[in-house]
Amino acid sequence: MKEFVARVIAVTLLLTVTGAPVALAQLTKLRAAYSAESSWSLATWVAYEGGLFKKYGLDVDLVLIRSASTITAALLAGEAPMIQLGGNGTIQAALQGAECVNVLTLVPLIPQSLVVTPDIKTPEDLKGKKFGVSRFGALSDLVIRRYLRNFGLDPSKDVTIVQIGGIPEQLAAMKAGAISGGSMSPPVLTAAKKAGFKELADFESLDYKYPATVIATTKSFVQRQRATALNFLRGEIEGIRAIKTQKNFAVNVLKKYMRIGDPEILEEGYQYALRFIQARPFPTLNEVRVVLDEFKSMPKAANAKPEQFIDLSLMQELEREKFFEKLK
Repeated sequence: MKEFVARVIAVTLLLTVTGAPVALAQLTKLRAAYSAESSWSLATWVAYEGGLFKKYGLDVDLVLIRSASTITAALLAGEAPMIQLGGNGTIQAALQGAECVNVLTLVPLIPQSLVVTPDIKTPEDLKGKKFGVSRFGALSDLVIRRYLRNFGLDPSKDVTIVQIGGIPEQLAAMKAGAISGGSMSPPVLTAAKKAGFKELADFESLDYKYPATVIATTKSFVQRQRATALNFLRGEIEGIRAIKTQKNFAVNVLKKYMRIGDPEILEEGYQYALRFIQARPFPTLNEVRVVLDEFKSMPKAANAKPEQFIDLSLMQELEREKFFEKLK
């Protein structure tokens, strides 16, 4: 009961600051999904928990669907018309003929560090080891392979890569001795280091600009339900602002979704979100080019134009209406 009352108070405070909500009878129902439990999902969680989607007329049903392939399938089936995932997932699907597009880039760089068991001292020790990813083709899979190639290893020959599940599941598998490493982001990264595991390489040293966390939809949804798509982005962007202006609320939301109580771990997770989630989350053609280079073995990737994979019109419309300035 106390938790419910606290949530109601927090929502009321947010809506008092940002404006009155749309009447419940006018809300448009929308299912949205996210693919990862990490700090990079905080803007979406804060927007949902803070009633910001409701403020813009949406009754959002927010669900977790792990892995790029599964969440993209839900998008294309119309089960979740707005999704948050690694931007490579929708680009890969589009190369295979799907009509999905990225409309907002929350995190424009690879946000995952390479975490290994204590017996691995140097990159040479990685050879012959087993690594966990969420699903083959997902961002975690791409990151592991990128790190291994940077260390001069062939991911298909020198190591074994297995599908484990999300970032929390990768940490659990490491604790159980099932795998020797995985790619992790805060706050699980902090928990892994506190548990005695080693951060062999961090994502900033990787220096890899990439649409790591995006909001995506389909071209047909933008055409048919443009107002709904715009309102979802309004709530999402205001969620980014709330991370910066409502720290206690944001940390409590992170605590709820990550099921972590350690204040140190939560603080680091919050700081990473604060630092790396873009305040003006425009997708770019350059980030698409990086993904297309990753998929150069696919026949259609070589001749694909980056413009095919993003829709800038929604963010441009928000900019024209001076939405960002109104939030200040």
